[in-house]
Amino acid sequence: MGLDSHDADFEQPGSPGAFASRAVLTPVARLASARRVAVPRALRAAVGVGSAFAAASRGLPRNALVGGLAVLPAVGAVVGILAGGASRLASGRGAAAAAIAGVATLAALSAGRPQRGLATAAAPLGMAAVAVVELAKLWAVATVPAAGRPLALGLAAMLGRWALVVQCYGGRPSGGGLAAQLVGRARLQEFGWASTLAFGAALALLDAVGLVVLLAAVLVAVGARVLAYRRAGGVSEAALWATVEAVETAALLILAALAR
Repeated sequence: MGLDSHDADFEQPGSPGAFASRAVLTPVARLASARRVAVPRALRAAVGVGSAFAAASRGLPRNALVGGLAVLPAVGAVVGILAGGASRLASGRGAAAAAIAGVATLAALSAGRPQRGLATAAAPLGMAAVAVVELAKLWAVATVPAAGRPLALGLAAMLGRWALVVQCYGGRPSGGGLAAQLVGRARLQEFGWASTLAFGAALALLDAVGLVVLLAAVLVAVGARVLAYRRAGGVSEAALWATVEAVETAALLILAALAR
């Protein structure tokens, strides 16, 4: 009877127990609600930043765009796998056709931003640099066996988007646009999640080969960052996308070389 009476008292709205319960549960409930809201916004931001569907991130505040960096490699993986699917569909017409389909689809699903970024960052070389890089990509995709092309393109696009996160972690922007919104604003949280996704997937899928590809991606990303700071004192939007293009190409070339 005493126990039942205590329970009844505890549930009364004005009781000290009820007040303490609300004091504990209210912040937890708010945090859970904030996370439910934050995850869809982060996904929208990642899709808008990392693919041709820029409208997905339209109207989102800066903190949501920064939060989207955490899952940006996942968006890159989807973009690359779709490009790999296009390559697979065209493989009946030969390796060259499959490579053209895959590389063209990858560029289209990225809205051509990596290519434009490289053309701008390469300064006098401009479109000549883009042509060389695209030819290198075509050779690499054509060299990888047909069954491995979706994986190769998915991994390359995933690591390219991871490299964009690297450029946004610390440092300072140069110029406006995407760089002004993201560079220097990525926190350890976004960098950590993006790296866990990218590195975990590469190692799980390719084991020791994945480690080699990761090493190449890290070296290219760090090299691009150093070059950007030497040239402009910071990372511009063009440098962000040029890094994506360079890391994608490096990953594909490594996979092609190891597949021969």
